[in-house]
Amino acid sequence: MDYAKLNKHIHTLACLPETGSPVVSAYLDLTGNMPGILFTFRQWASAVRRTFPHGAREDFDEAATRIADHIPLLRGRGAAIFCRAGEPPFFLPLSFALPMEPHFHAGGLPVIYPLVELKDRFNRFVIAIVDTSSARIIEVNLGDYSVELITDRPALRERVGREWSRQHYQNHARDRERRFLKEKIAVIESLMAKRGHNSLIIAGEPRHVTRLKEALPPHLAQRVVGEVRQGFSDHRLAEIVSHAIDSFTRAECEDAHDAVESLMLAVRAGGLATVGPESVSRALGEHRVEKLFVSSELDLETREELVRDATRQGIPIETVQHCELLDHNGGAGALLRYHAAMIGEPVSA
Repeated sequence: MDYAKLNKHIHTLACLPETGSPVVSAYLDLTGNMPGILFTFRQWASAVRRTFPHGAREDFDEAATRIADHIPLLRGRGAAIFCRAGEPPFFLPLSFALPMEPHFHAGGLPVIYPLVELKDRFNRFVIAIVDTSSARIIEVNLGDYSVELITDRPALRERVGREWSRQHYQNHARDRERRFLKEKIAVIESLMAKRGHNSLIIAGEPRHVTRLKEALPPHLAQRVVGEVRQGFSDHRLAEIVSHAIDSFTRAECEDAHDAVESLMLAVRAGGLATVGPESVSRALGEHRVEKLFVSSELDLETREELVRDATRQGIPIETVQHCELLDHNGGAGALLRYHAAMIGEPVSA
């Protein structure tokens, strides 16, 4: 699953019309044992089915059975499955390289906030792993990764004493080091420009990380969001990527909190901003929202309504975790395109 496909799936789910049949949303952590995962889901389904009237109960049973049958076929570390029986039926299984927080829900519409949060928190970024003789430029996409390029610097040491003096070797080595750094930077810059990445993490032994970071031009240096200062070997690639993901998510969390602070400053100054679920919902209904902020602590029903409306309108969504400032202001906020006063209503901010 890549970022672009996930974005399309979220939009499809947000636009799914209600029918008389329940939609079952199942979020799964696949790192546990499969019998336990199936048992937990079936136990939930057995308890929930009795809450539906007869006709809807049959549709729920059919949807839950289809999900249970599909769970053993899933691959990856996490998954989300959405299923509705009745007319028209709907079935969408999604697999991810990252585990999902287990959660089951049955209702008229699918639960999409965990997908929105996944897209926001685990956006695409680039890792540059550097050592003395090579550089690996890696693209990370929703926790999955691929090595885009491996550049190797030819060895020079065997030429010392055979063709060159030591001073000649040292001068040439420094020149090759500078050129090698330029090659690394050119590859990083090209990849980030082509794929639209805005974040870079540098990994490797501390001295190599420092050298590369100091050599970056300003427009790339400002995109560095983290460092993993540890030695590299091929068998440790997954470990380094894991550390890089942790570093990236910490930086994303800090950026989200900074963005909330800027939102609050705009509200205090009477600017184009508002807070509180009711005010934000009204602004969404009037198509005045430029960017939506949603706390993970907001109640499920309100949270789903806000992210569904924002997704339908193509509005950027900032998901925010562990932010008392936003939680104390209702758990929701928005930057606005214009004030309600411009359409003849009181200013919400």
